[in-house]
Amino acid sequence: MLRKCVVQGGVYQIVRDLYYDRDCVRTLARTVKGLVEEHGAMEATHFRDAIGIGRKRAIQILEFFDRVGYTRRTRNGRVLRVDSSWHDED
Repeated sequence: MLRKCVVQGGVYQIVRDLYYDRDCVRTLARTVKGLVEEHGAMEATHFRDAIGIGRKRAIQILEFFDRVGYTRRTRNGRVLRVDSSWHDED
């Protein structure tokens, strides 16, 4: 059922067994954007502390944003991709 919701666009699959509602992912994306604007490049610890979850889950969410093209991992953390279509949804 969740896979059908992914196809319909109401849910995003973060990892194999983790799905988040579209509005929740938008909120997380805004958090990422705010942290990148504040720090220049966001580290996983910034994100983890901002949303109050464990390191493993924070990394999974950040890797999801890397996969979908919202962020790009660099040596110093993550930065927003300027060519991402996700900026249109903010």
